[in-house]
Amino acid sequence: MDISKIVLIFAVSLLIYFAFLFLGFFLKKKNLKAQNLKKEK
Repeated sequence: MDISKIVLIFAVSLLIYFAFLFLGFFLKKKNLKAQNLKKEK
């Protein structure tokens, strides 16, 4: 395989990883709020 393809695949996988990491921290408060609302009912 060409080294540019390996670098491209690595970069795309890192982008996907950081996107899910960012979404996990961003939606953490919303998830906790939803869980608390369900517990109160």
